Amino acid sequence: MKNIFLFIIVFTLDSCLIAQNIGDFISVEPSVQSSNFTIPSTHIFQKIIEEGDILLQGGTLPGNTDFTGYVPINGSSENGYISINSELTPGSVSILDINYNSTTKLWEITDSKAIDFSGVAGSSKNCSGTVTSWNTIISCEEITSNSDINNDDRNDLGWCIEIDPASKKVIDKRWALGNFEHENITVHSNERTIYEGADSNPGYLYKFVADTAQDLSSGNLFVYKGSKNGSGNWIPINNKTPSEQNSTLSQSASVGATAFNGIEDVEIGPDGLIYFAVKGENKVYRFQDSDPITGITVHKMETYVGDASYNIQHTNGTSTVVWAYGNDNLAFDGEGNLWVLQDGGNNYIWVVENGHTQGNPKVKIFGNTPLGCEPTGITFSPDFRFLFMSIMHPNSSNNDTSQTDASGNLISFDKDISIIIALNENLGGTLSDTNFNLVEKLSIYPNPSNGKYNINLGKIMSDINVEIFNLHGQLILREKLSVLNKFTLDLSSEASGIYFIKIKSDNNLLGINKLIKK
Repeated sequence: MKNIFLFIIVFTLDSCLIAQNIGDFISVEPSVQSSNFTIPSTHIFQKIIEEGDILLQGGTLPGNTDFTGYVPINGSSENGYISINSELTPGSVSILDINYNSTTKLWEITDSKAIDFSGVAGSSKNCSGTVTSWNTIISCEEITSNSDINNDDRNDLGWCIEIDPASKKVIDKRWALGNFEHENITVHSNERTIYEGADSNPGYLYKFVADTAQDLSSGNLFVYKGSKNGSGNWIPINNKTPSEQNSTLSQSASVGATAFNGIEDVEIGPDGLIYFAVKGENKVYRFQDSDPITGITVHKMETYVGDASYNIQHTNGTSTVVWAYGNDNLAFDGEGNLWVLQDGGNNYIWVVENGHTQGNPKVKIFGNTPLGCEPTGITFSPDFRFLFMSIMHPNSSNNDTSQTDASGNLISFDKDISIIIALNENLGGTLSDTNFNLVEKLSIYPNPSNGKYNINLGKIMSDINVEIFNLHGQLILREKLSVLNKFTLDLSSEASGIYFIKIKSDNNLLGINKLIKK
């Protein structure tokens, strides 16, 4: 009991020193891309699915994985759907049923299916998107087409598509939001107002106000005209008939709308301001809408971050880093920090801390992504414990090293992959700690092994209870041993994979360790 009491004290003290929120970390050291995925030591990742993995209702996951939207079931942060876009031609969206196992602290897939777009004339280049507050997915087509194969008088491509992740069926293409190269949209809490941008050059900033909450089939569309450093106005765009909906870009040009070089992502901050990334201008702008529903003016348009160099403090010192080209996907965490995924430069995962200004910068680097890739996604669980994202088109020939994820699997970043990131204590959990020993000299070797492990307790003990669990937390073996100081465990008959051993003596816990069977 003395050892256990000591452990509780040490654990309590240590827990005061570790990260408490997903945005609490020390920057990784800035560097060019390598074959590894580098994140702070306070965090860990778990593979969800990767290119070529089987979908349970047929087919496999395509490549070029982009938006990775977590849709909670009944507001849950541990039970929901993951919608994964594939930026390909033809396009693809895959929906996964996913839940968190509180025993193993790992995520599991229970169903998966590719969406059928045949009823809406197909889809292509499914890029980013959003999760609506009424728990649907919006997948955005980052390509336009003048074809009309279903004779509905509308262009086949260049729309936002609403999907029900529960039924895994398309609701409809949302024609009233306009036709252009869509990257994503963001939905105001009033469930009527949408902000979006055209990922083209020239690209334009839009506001849509739905006639009815949670119904994006009709409403009024506006385009921004004004200063990039000051104020401006929302100018109405005709969007009632198919021909009007097809001509969003030409209408925007004709009213003299402000041109941006590729609007990638638009998000509403916890401060109520609207933030949007412009890839070709190396900036994230923000502004204040005079009123989300009735307002026709924009105030305080300004550069929030980017187009500058920032001093990044990391464990080895301070480095001056250029923000560089390609700020892309955006998401806010629970502390109001803005996460920015970079498509270009060194493809960093940036975090702009709450309170940042260009005059008083607060910028960190969370991740160095593998060779050849760009980080994409990104969404959080409602409680902000879990970050969901994808890694698109990593180098298939040079990323030949492996990393161990939270489930103990060896991951090589040589194909598109979707992952979950969390603090160490929230992913992989107590059972997956590789060296949770209360007895200092307890050792297990070899590990990994072909199934036979030598267990050395360090001294003679009595009334020893040994329990073996599989990766899902299910008990697969229990043994009771008499007085001894070492023994051999044989898992030769079990499948290759990750197991956990829990050892007690006289009903006192000695340790919980991970076993890797080749």
